[in-house]
Amino acid sequence: MPADPRNAGKDKGNLEMELKNLLISAKLRKMEYEAIIEDLQEDELKYDLFEYKEYFETQIMPYVERAYKNGNKELIGMAEQVKGIFEEIIDMITDRIENLSKK
Repeated sequence: MPADPRNAGKDKGNLEMELKNLLISAKLRKMEYEAIIEDLQEDELKYDLFEYKEYFETQIMPYVERAYKNGNKELIGMAEQVKGIFEEIIDMITDRIENLSKK
């Protein structure tokens, strides 16, 4: 059953729902990136690295901070999972750039 577009944006302001959605999105991003990383050139990877680092700092870390301020262990756990996934993506890109540089 497709999502109801009339409900779009109703999770805004609900930290738990926002984190759940962010976690799903992060997992999908990682899977998608793993599937294409071998096909990317070094300049593309460097650009992606810049973009992911910026997104991490400006979009992900504020959620982590909000979760810690909230104090709910479940929310902190979800926020840390999202943070960890983005750190894995950044590390994956960095490692690939280093491997390409050695060639």
